[in-house]
Amino acid sequence: MYLTREEIFETLSSIIEIAPAGSIIVFDYFDTDAFIPKKLSPKIQKKQKIFQKLGEKMIMGFNPSTLAEEIEKLRLSLYENLSPAEIERRYSQGLTDGYHAPHH
Repeated sequence: MYLTREEIFETLSSIIEIAPAGSIIVFDYFDTDAFIPKKLSPKIQKKQKIFQKLGEKMIMGFNPSTLAEEIEKLRLSLYENLSPAEIERRYSQGLTDGYHAPHH
């Protein structure tokens, strides 16, 4: 979320050059709605304000419906692209620390 699209794809390309065959890259991202003020959840609005105070500006997200196509241009395959609800269901059930997956 802090890098430009070009920087993200340059980083992924660099990983491809050195990673052994069969390697897996795992990353999370904000969807593009997280950068449209009228679509922001209150939680993301609060995070953006905190990040801005720290000098960290969120600048980039991906559209979940086009992510597979975008990374295929790098010769990568999308294995799994979980929604926030799926992340919550898979990884947050039973947690008692109050963590919840971001809404974007």
